[in-house]
Amino acid sequence: MKKTLKRWLQDKIGIGENRDKLVLLEKRIAALATLAQWGLPEVLPIPKNIMASAWEEMIRTRGPEWAQVPQGIHRSDPMFRYPFQVHGGDTLSVLHEYYQTGIAAAQTLQSISSGPQRILDFGGGYGRVGRFLGAAYPEATRMVSDPKPSAVAFQIKHFGALADDQQSVDLIFAGSVFTHLAKETFISTLHALLGRLSRQGKLVLTLHAFDSADFVFHPYTEESALKELEDVLSENAYGSVYCSEAFFTHSLESDPNTANTWRYEVLQNNLFGGTQLYVAVSRA
Repeated sequence: MKKTLKRWLQDKIGIGENRDKLVLLEKRIAALATLAQWGLPEVLPIPKNIMASAWEEMIRTRGPEWAQVPQGIHRSDPMFRYPFQVHGGDTLSVLHEYYQTGIAAAQTLQSISSGPQRILDFGGGYGRVGRFLGAAYPEATRMVSDPKPSAVAFQIKHFGALADDQQSVDLIFAGSVFTHLAKETFISTLHALLGRLSRQGKLVLTLHAFDSADFVFHPYTEESALKELEDVLSENAYGSVYCSEAFFTHSLESDPNTANTWRYEVLQNNLFGGTQLYVAVSRA
């Protein structure tokens, strides 16, 4: 009786057989997700009626000039796949969120930088924003850079982007990039991007709301729950980051290119994806 009661209590609080079954179930689900991923085409086969409904709503609210923007979403795009998982397959809501985030970012860039000749979509992923940059800046040369080879290839193939040539640019967008980088990589990447700007160039990046702590790195992101996707980034190098405004200011001031003094503006009442601050950096 005592042993039976002990096992019952262990199962209830998840430290006995019940725990082992949960771990096994988690692994089984992960295995099934990986098998399903292998069978997906490059572009997700989202039902046409649902896609049309989401797209028509976006055009109605944002304007007909965006109508010809490519709609396809890559099978491994975590910016679609993670919300799709969280919302339990509510496809229309997730599409609405996905496209509205991308087009809002493009329109924000238009309000900050007019007429750039060369644009870099840094950490551009599978094109949540990149797909809209062609319509936002039809005369510009658009380049994409990302640690995921499949993401760069997708934007080149479907959205008309070019691979980054490492030369000077007039506008860099780094959306949801610095919210993921380890401390030293955060600083070195910031300095590297500033060094790429033309004389009148601007770097637009996004950050979580400034924190009281100097710098905090949590080793998990939306990709942590999506191990089946291709080119998944290591949690040791790609996590969730929060920093203070003092840390960000110091990072700008520590730019080894001392010929430049940088200024930045935090866009008020305008959030990337509803959660992150837009920060526009340019020469003082």
